Formats: sequence, structure tokens, C-alpha cells
Amino acid sequence: MRVLVTGGAGFIGSVTVAALLERGHHVTVYDNLSTGYRRAVHPDARLVDGELHDFKSLWEATEGVEGVVHFAGLIAVAESVEQPAHYYQVNVGGTQVLLDAVADHGNLQTLVFSSSAAVYGEPLFTPIVESSERNPVNPYGETKLLAERLIEAYADRFDFRWVGLRYFNAAGATPALGEAHNPEAHLLPNVVDAALGRKGLTINGFDYQTPDGTCVRDYVHVLDLAQAHVLALEKPVAGAFNVGGGRGYSNLEVVRAVEGAVGREVPFVRGQRRPGDPAVLVASVEKSRSELGWQPARDLAAMARDALAWRESHPSGYD
Repeated sequence: MRVLVTGGAGFIGSVTVAALLERGHHVTVYDNLSTGYRRAVHPDARLVDGELHDFKSLWEATEGVEGVVHFAGLIAVAESVEQPAHYYQVNVGGTQVLLDAVADHGNLQTLVFSSSAAVYGEPLFTPIVESSERNPVNPYGETKLLAERLIEAYADRFDFRWVGLRYFNAAGATPALGEAHNPEAHLLPNVVDAALGRKGLTINGFDYQTPDGTCVRDYVHVLDLAQAHVLALEKPVAGAFNVGGGRGYSNLEVVRAVEGAVGREVPFVRGQRRPGDPAVLVASVEKSRSELGWQPARDLAAMARDALAWRESHPSGYD
């Protein structure tokens, strides 16, 4: 299949591109390289350096394309609160331009969308199922939910299949590809950097109603996530699917996992709760298991080992 991967130079996108190529698909990466890296793009993929709002460039890149995996977008929750208009312009407006471009050709069979657990907001119960109430609590989550609805409307109108993968906390790495965000907001790579003495670490909140008092979150290995995208592209399923580890790990358990990988204690300081942080966010992945045929294969220890190995071999990221 001829596949366009928007945001294919980013963390999850680049790993998914490699997985798609291994399956024999012909891949074009569409990325403006604002947060992705040219060096993260697989050499067997064609790279188009383009903007999500550039209809002409997208139209040219999507000519003959049968499948789209749409990662491109803005992802920082705090930034979305500060710049909501920008997030709506990129995550919703940019998605519409992409949809207009592929719809104009009429070749599209399947679109897989990189959605988020942020569409659920603060859940009333856990584990979270796909039918749980969707009540985002920040502009990032709102834009992901609106993009889902927009894609579904286009799929009905232009007769293509869509799959929205709502994932939780991507982590881990491959030997060649890892997280290189600037600034880095994700817990596991920050713990790894603290373990390597590259930065300090603050764990926020020790008074939650959880076994050790810290937040509990669902983590999934980036290789497992990439496999979910490949299955979503290839299998005759449609709609929204949770992709997570299916169990929760506390912030302190993440620290302990990295300590196990590095063989020494990781220093940290205790911080206050962050506003709006729920105590527990864990996915139910039963629908993904039964309908998509997907389930996570790697645990937190593997994520910690792989993230540590990548950061040790790439001390400056992709620079």
C-alpha cells in the first residue's frame, strides 16, 4: 500500500514508519521538521518537508496514496492552555486541509489518526473504555476530539475507513529511535536523564489516593504502539480504540524501573500536585485485543531499559 505518514519524523511516527516499511508498504513522510528530525526518517521512506496548512504541497504528496497515518500536530497540554487558538488552527484546521487534499484525489482507503486519552478528560471510573464520557479538560484534548469527529464526518462522506488510536503514555525506544523533545515533558525520559546526571527531577504530588501516594498512569512501549498503527491500517476495523499498557504504574514505580535499569538510585525532590492531575488514568484495551488483534508485549522494565540505552547512545538526541 502507498502510505503517507504525517509527522513521520517524530518519536512515534518514525518508529511506525520503520514498522510499515518492514511490512512492505511504500511510505512517504510529510513533516515540517519543527519538532521532528530528518535523521529520524528511515532512509527507505521519501521525505516531503511541508506544512500541514499547505494544500498544494499536501495535494501533491497524497497523489496516489491509499493509506494515511496522521501524527502531525501539537501535543503539549500546558502550551495548549496558553495558546488555544494555535492548537485549534493546527490540530483541527490542519487536519481539515489534509482531509480536503486526500478527498480530492479519491484514492484513500484508510486513515489512521493519532488521537489521545486526553479526549476523556478526568474519568469517572477506571479502567477507561472507549464508550466512556469524552469530556476534555484542556484545549489539546478538545482539538483531538474535534479532529476525530471531523475525520469521521469525512469518512462517511468520502467512503473511506478511519481508525482513531487513543493512546496513553508512549515510552521506550528502539536502538535507532527515541524521544528527543525540547523541552521534554514526559516522565520516563526525564527520570532517565536524572539517572544519568543530566538534570534534576521533581516528582509532583505525594498525597493521592494511590498505594504510594503518587499519580498512576498507563504506559505503552513505542514499538507496541507502532504495531497498533500497522494493524489499524491493514485490518478491516473502524472507529476509536484505546492503546495502552492495560495497567497502571505510579510515578515512584517509574523511578524504580529506571533505577533497576541503571543499577543505582535516582535522586529526586518532592513537589506539589500539579493542578488538574487525576490520581489514576488507566486504559482498558479489551476492544483493541478483540477487534484489532493487538495487545502490548513490553512492560515498564523494558521501556526503562530501552529508553536508557537510547539516551546513553544518543547523549545529544539527534543533534
